[in-house]
Amino acid sequence: MTVLRYQGRRLIGDYLRGGLGLAGSIAAWLLLPSAPQVHILIGGLTLLFLLFTIRTVWRQAVRIELSDQALTMTSPRSVIFSKETVAWRDLVSVKLRYYSTRRNRKNGWFTMHLAGPTARIAFDSDLDGFEDMTRRAALAVRDNGIAIDDTTRANLEALGFAGGPSWRDARDGVEP
Repeated sequence: MTVLRYQGRRLIGDYLRGGLGLAGSIAAWLLLPSAPQVHILIGGLTLLFLLFTIRTVWRQAVRIELSDQALTMTSPRSVIFSKETVAWRDLVSVKLRYYSTRRNRKNGWFTMHLAGPTARIAFDSDLDGFEDMTRRAALAVRDNGIAIDDTTRANLEALGFAGGPSWRDARDGVEP
C-alpha cells in the first residue's frame, strides 16, 4: 500500500496567496472609509481569501491510501463521516480534466474524479503520486470496461496511458 499526500512545499504558493489576500483585506478594513458598499466589497474578499486558505489547509490534511484492491481517502471530513473508499473492481466513473492557465495550454493542472457505488474521490495533479493513481485508474477503466468521455480519453492518452479500442465511449453523459 502506498500513502499519497499533498506536500506542503507544493502548497506554499496557495498559502502565500491566501495569507497575502487576508492581510490585504484586513488592511483595507482598517484603511478604507467606513461605508456600507466598502464593507460589502471588502467583506466578500475577506471571506473569499479565508475560504481559500481553509481549503489549502484541508488539502494538506488529506491522505490517500493506494493499493491494488482499493483507493481510500482520509480527510478532515473523515472525523465526522467515514473514510471514502472505492474498490478498483467497483469503479463506475472516471473523469480526468485539464485546466490551463495559458492559451497555449501550458502551466496547468489535472483533476481526476473517481466514483464507486457509495463514494466519490477527487484529487488534482499536485498530489504526490498522481501519475501512479492515474495509471491505476486507466487500468481500471480498461479492466472494468468503464465508459469514458472524449475529454478523459484524450487526457489519458496525453499522459501516455493509451487504452485503444478496449475503452468504451460515453456519449452525452449516457453510458452505452
